[in-house]
Amino acid sequence: MKRILLPVLLSLIVVIMSACGQERTTGNPSAPASTAEGDATEKEVIVLGTSADYAPYEFHKSIDGKDTIVGFDIEIAKAIAADMGAELKIEDMDFDGLLMALDTEKVDFVISGLTPTEERKKNVDFTDIYYYAEQAVLVRESEGGTLGSLKDLSGKQVGVQKSSIQEGIAQGIDGAKLTSLAKIPELILELQTGRVDALILEKPVAEQYVKNQQGLELSDIKIEQAEDEAGSAIAVKKGNQELVKQINATLQKLKSNGDIERFVIEANELVGD
Repeated sequence: MKRILLPVLLSLIVVIMSACGQERTTGNPSAPASTAEGDATEKEVIVLGTSADYAPYEFHKSIDGKDTIVGFDIEIAKAIAADMGAELKIEDMDFDGLLMALDTEKVDFVISGLTPTEERKKNVDFTDIYYYAEQAVLVRESEGGTLGSLKDLSGKQVGVQKSSIQEGIAQGIDGAKLTSLAKIPELILELQTGRVDALILEKPVAEQYVKNQQGLELSDIKIEQAEDEAGSAIAVKKGNQELVKQINATLQKLKSNGDIERFVIEANELVGD
């Protein structure tokens, strides 16, 4: 009897285990794992594209011995991710590649001191403006007083970040010769070594270099801009108005609470540490 019953029992066990295995694989394999209460144990990941060479907006800093991307743009991105219940992943790349990365869906949104120009609006959608900044002209020490207007840059070698709003400003200066590079530190080196005569940068960025690098100063040049040309906004893929709406809600909350102003102050302090 034992010899007869044992094969039968084994067959029944195999059938039961097979049925259980089929039941486990009939669900959505891409869905996140869930707890007993049904809550997802894996967060959605939202990917930020930025060019982390633009202190105090976004820059690299050693925190507890680890290279970390920080800045007030990054704090804004963290708040956006938190409101979405998502995990933030940061992709650091050259500034002139950011919008292409957005279009090809390598990143979900771009925060990088980005001005929402009409030309850029043809290819991406923008949120509300979250920060306004003046433009400035950075020169070597003792040369600032020799420049009173943008016209004084005619015939001079002017450094700007490639594909930036500052590049557009420089292109409008009659007789100016442009050096367009991907990274701000590269431009600073060009200025320090005399290969360019001046740099056009956002004023908060220029002020940080004056504060932390010897031999640099701001010129007396005042650059007039319309309000919509001076602000920074967040870019998302064209047509993704749902994400624009979500981000705008976070930005409105941050503005109302005074958090963005606090982020700017803290980022400036972090640059100087």
